[in-house]
Amino acid sequence: MTLPQLDYVTIFVWLYNIGAAFITLFFILHILLLSRKIDIGVMRARLFLNMDVLNETWKYISIVGASFAINALAGFLKFNTDVNTYYLWEISEVIFLGAFVAMIYQWYQFIGGLSIEKKK
Repeated sequence: MTLPQLDYVTIFVWLYNIGAAFITLFFILHILLLSRKIDIGVMRARLFLNMDVLNETWKYISIVGASFAINALAGFLKFNTDVNTYYLWEISEVIFLGAFVAMIYQWYQFIGGLSIEKKK
């Protein structure tokens, strides 16, 4: 069995996706474990006192949504037409996962800060 010839960009995107998937799973599992120990009322109050978390979350959601839309359009153009997208599909995947990991990490810091305050 022979492996297909892959260019460096495709290999980078595959490795990046694998790394981002593991990081995302780690942070989400840790957030779920930490959030069980936190009073939901305290978390809501702290969240609305700290509007930066909400603003940053919406910024990341907007970036994720836009990169998802670009990825869908580039995928359509790549497979249904003869238009060369010049790695637009791969770049939009990297942006999508980067913004998603940044958003999850932001919530990880927020939830982790609440659990540290509760332990004191």
